[in-house]
Amino acid sequence: MLLASTVASARPQLHDLSIRVVLSKNGDARIIETRQMSIDSEGTECYIPIGNLNGSEVCDLTVTDESEQSFTNIGSWDINESRSWKAGKCGIVNKHNGYELCWGLGDSGERTYVTSYTVTNLVKGYEDADGFNYMFVAQGISPLPDHVKLTIEPEDTLQFTAENTGIWGFRYNGEVGFINYQITAESSEPFENRSAMIIMAKFNKGMFEPADVREGTFEQVKNLAFEGSDYNSSGNDEWTWEDTLILIALVIGFIFFPLLLILGYFIYVWRARRKVKKDLLWYRDIPFGGDLQEANKAINAYKYMGADYNNLLSACILKLIDMGGISIEKTTNAKGKTTSNFVIHEMENIDKQPVLLRQVHNIFKKAAGEDTILEPKELKSWMKDTYNQGTTDSFIQILHAKTAISNYKNRLDDVRQLFGLKKFLQEFSLLDERHVQEVSLWKDYMIFATLFGIADQVIKDMKKINPEYFNMDQVANQMADDRTLPTIYSTMHSSTTRAAMSKAQREAEREARSSGHGGHASWGGGGGFSGGGFGGGVR
Repeated sequence: MLLASTVASARPQLHDLSIRVVLSKNGDARIIETRQMSIDSEGTECYIPIGNLNGSEVCDLTVTDESEQSFTNIGSWDINESRSWKAGKCGIVNKHNGYELCWGLGDSGERTYVTSYTVTNLVKGYEDADGFNYMFVAQGISPLPDHVKLTIEPEDTLQFTAENTGIWGFRYNGEVGFINYQITAESSEPFENRSAMIIMAKFNKGMFEPADVREGTFEQVKNLAFEGSDYNSSGNDEWTWEDTLILIALVIGFIFFPLLLILGYFIYVWRARRKVKKDLLWYRDIPFGGDLQEANKAINAYKYMGADYNNLLSACILKLIDMGGISIEKTTNAKGKTTSNFVIHEMENIDKQPVLLRQVHNIFKKAAGEDTILEPKELKSWMKDTYNQGTTDSFIQILHAKTAISNYKNRLDDVRQLFGLKKFLQEFSLLDERHVQEVSLWKDYMIFATLFGIADQVIKDMKKINPEYFNMDQVANQMADDRTLPTIYSTMHSSTTRAAMSKAQREAEREARSSGHGGHASWGGGGGFSGGGFGGGVR
């Protein structure tokens, strides 16, 4: 094993690959690749595969090393020659589908090779824009580079910006963006076997005068490249007269009619609320079949503004305590201090519960870990971990489900029952203990009082009316806990808010990326590319 490890570590290494691309007005590209490598006795040469030429040609190959020695270009290259014969030489292998640019490794040690060549017609002309989709680093390169950075610049004073250029990256972990009016792509992790670097760029008409003009549109090139990527290819980046008319209408609307629209909305909500609350009586049962999320949708729909989801989260936690999925128990931490924490329990028929309730229980269970004890810091760390991003995103999307007043046109009785229960709980202190017949529903009342945001007052009234109830019912006592619950509520609310903001930011970033403004490269996609291929490196 030690011998194998030593041999593996001694193999050739590609520490850094820096690629500079200079675009000419006619669409040709001068590409300069700088490789910082550790070379041993393995192999005789380095090579760069360039296939899928799509009308391009490769010429003017030059190679130098760290001593600035210029390698002799011998033209046609023989890959079967010895290492000593290849030293200080470079050449091209013509393949049926492209080229291999080759040069001799020479001496072992820390080496730097600078390879320059021209790719003609890299930028192609289309009906709607000019651009390219080109693989600058081939898949399967060996050794795999630890770091790759590529810059694309014009040979004249032209400047690349988000206003005149769209850019996208594919098949590597890293970023693509605009820096100093150049296009820059850079890997954030060492390349894997499946990694490559494909860059697609779209230029406004007039920036270049491509010699290679194609039928069709760049939009078709982009749609093909987007297949299998995480870019959103459904949008249309082209600005039309219809877009202009819509913009004018929006500007006029925002200038002249905002107050009218706001006033109309408030009147609409006010009339709907008045209809619900007209001659409203107490309602003592549980509305919406006990579905907290459906009840919260109705509450938010009849608000003038500002939907609330924190009360819904708190109510879900109480519901899980009531159902036995959570209990509050005293535990001893690593420092020997006794504290009250949530203990998460398995639940029978959890799959039959509303999806939001299942999500909350699942998150608590995973955050608690094997000891099933959920501490606030564990919940905060779990929801902050990017590894759990998929679960938290799904949770946020379900939590923030919305509906409108119009959806309750045929469910007015359900809404009146909901607000009737709120009226009943708000006036709970008017009850006489001798006439209380709903003690069996008190835990449900606490849950819905939490949903309404009036739990503190309702629990206080309950304790006045029947203080023995909380002494006799341990679950009810835990649901009324005023020490552990606020801490978990606060942690859950802040973590959820942070996760929601992160999700919104990523969605905004994805929209900007899809529009060609740069950002994270897509691991998938990039189909229809020119150049590159498979392989390259040392052989």
